[in-house]
Amino acid sequence: MSEQTNIKRFKVSESWKDYEVLLEVNLDVLTPDRAAMINNYLSDDQTRLMDEGGDVIRVAIRLAGSTMIRIMLEQGGAGFTPTFKNVFGDNPGASWTHDLHSAEGFGGWCGMRVIGAEVDVPGYYEVELTESPVAKES
Repeated sequence: MSEQTNIKRFKVSESWKDYEVLLEVNLDVLTPDRAAMINNYLSDDQTRLMDEGGDVIRVAIRLAGSTMIRIMLEQGGAGFTPTFKNVFGDNPGASWTHDLHSAEGFGGWCGMRVIGAEVDVPGYYEVELTESPVAKES
């Protein structure tokens, strides 16, 4: 008899710039108590909890996704799927998962791992240059 685990996939996305991170979450590991620890680590925990209708698991997953989007932007972006392999035959998700587990408020005990992402930093052709008027001092 094989033991079933309660693993689900969740996509956390930022619609304005089309950023998204795909997380695999072991809900046997990410218990409500652990999710509350993640939420309570950062300020404004009650507002986040209220925004998710009291579902602390959803709060923790959403926090993980937003944290990963920020980390990926700082490191030049990321784009991969669960089946992607780099030249070494590895999926970059393991490296990004390490970054998540190293972020403040998270750890290897959180039950979440990064398995896909589409986070592109803006390039030359995605930005505009306009001249701004100089403010006059009074």
